[in-house]
Amino acid sequence: MPHSTVPRTPPAIHDTDSTERQQQFRRVMGELAAGVTVLTTTSPSGPVGMTTSAVSSLSLDPLLILACLANRSGTLALIRDHGAFAVNILAATMDHTSQVFAEKPLLERFAGIPHHHQDGVPILDDAIAAVTCRVHASHPGGDHTILIGAVISTRTGQGDPLLRHRGAYHRLG
Repeated sequence: MPHSTVPRTPPAIHDTDSTERQQQFRRVMGELAAGVTVLTTTSPSGPVGMTTSAVSSLSLDPLLILACLANRSGTLALIRDHGAFAVNILAATMDHTSQVFAEKPLLERFAGIPHHHQDGVPILDDAIAAVTCRVHASHPGGDHTILIGAVISTRTGQGDPLLRHRGAYHRLG
């Protein structure tokens, strides 16, 4: 039987339809409802973080989680420098918090956001759950980096999660 090979990384889109193909891809992936999280870490200037929905459990043995961050992300660079991060799962009522961590300048995002530190990283007090991790590995993924965290601790609370679908926030029910 012939053996076929598949490239590990697909080639970048360079044709004249690239913008259209990227927009169509975003629309298609927007159909996948996703939980909204804020990744946090500690920097020499204080706590920092960013909103992302590209987070998933990876392994139970060992306990691993993955998050995908844009290569240009200032938070990614600071997570790598610090060597640890937290994944804060946002409650359904935290759409404003999500916007703050997505839009405000990096060092202004924690202003007025209640938080505490656990395992050397900031945890958002109002998050319905959080996972603290040490950086286990990172891998290139096109214009993003796949960050793998080894779980240090977990915390759960109560409430429904904030979801993102078709570019808008949603709540269960």
